[in-house]
Amino acid sequence: MGGAVFDEAVRVLAGVVGVDVGEARELLGRRSVRVLGFEGVRYVSFRRGLRGFEEGTLIAWSGGEVRVVHGYPSIRRVLIPDVALPRWFGGGRVVLEEKMNGYNVRVFGLRGRVYAVTRGGLICPYTTRRLRRLYGEGLVAALEYLGGEEEYFIAGEVVGVENPYTRYYYPEAPEFDYFVFDVFRGGEPLPLRIRDAAVEAGGLRRVRVLAEIEPGDSTAFWRVIEGLEVEGREGVIVKDPEYRVPPLKYTTSATNIGDLRLGMAFPFDEGRGFLFSRVVREVFKSWQGRGAGAEELGRAILEPAVASVERVSRGEPLVEEFTLTMEDIREVEELVEYFAGLGVPVSLVSVEHLEGGRVKARFAKAKESEREIRRILATGLSPLD
Repeated sequence: MGGAVFDEAVRVLAGVVGVDVGEARELLGRRSVRVLGFEGVRYVSFRRGLRGFEEGTLIAWSGGEVRVVHGYPSIRRVLIPDVALPRWFGGGRVVLEEKMNGYNVRVFGLRGRVYAVTRGGLICPYTTRRLRRLYGEGLVAALEYLGGEEEYFIAGEVVGVENPYTRYYYPEAPEFDYFVFDVFRGGEPLPLRIRDAAVEAGGLRRVRVLAEIEPGDSTAFWRVIEGLEVEGREGVIVKDPEYRVPPLKYTTSATNIGDLRLGMAFPFDEGRGFLFSRVVREVFKSWQGRGAGAEELGRAILEPAVASVERVSRGEPLVEEFTLTMEDIREVEELVEYFAGLGVPVSLVSVEHLEGGRVKARFAKAKESEREIRRILATGLSPLD
């Protein structure tokens, strides 16, 4: 990073966070704060919470204009809905919205262009370009409806099988799509009626509203969850429509078991926290008589992990593969450089040239689990205890 860029980042960070230049220099020297760029836009990304700003906050600037995109706040998880919902929300009806299985993307505008920010506070080149092609004008129109680029941003879920992060098939969005679930002014989410009006103004898509219920109406709540279980969908976000209190989330057993099957294929990458959190969800669901069952849970944990050990024992690589359709080879190279700059081990496997100059690129992400399993097979010793 050049000296001029660093000095500019110091000035911008100091102004936004409210510290002097010396302290801003010290903050930028930490590993938890990154200075990056995309298309001539420079930005600071927070890998940790900092001075009242959430983890994942992004501060971007270009041509003398500065945008602050606050990190998306974490949402508390419900384990016993019959207890949690009336205690958390009190009186007044709540909205049950579908929680979709994809990745969180915040969209902001700067100098007439929109940019897509991942949960970690990074401008993703692939997501940005794909969203511009899909909803570019609509996202600009939605931000203009809200009041302009300066204070507002949109939060939603990218879903479908064509992305580098979380791939889950949705019939209504098989490849790539974006579903808005919140709009923000500064760091504060706005009431759902404002979100819905902005979505309509931009011709965008919104997450499904599944029901509006009283917080203590457990029969209505479980009816919605049972429907999602049948469909194999992820779960719900429970919201006060005026956002007077933060929302809560609840996931189905279908998702808990599915996550375990996917994650345990790479057991040393996802970590024990990933496993334990989902087991705890199923513990309390089973206690309420609604869990997946011990056999299904056990198979979800063991089968994919054992299959991965078998693959490594045969000398096969253990990688996560994904395929993306992109406009040209330059976008492919850009994405490879993006991941390399972040230290993420993503490599290009093959490129298929399509009509009109478009390309279909297959990528592979190396997994730490392969190395750990090889070490165990060679030594017979556990790396954990």
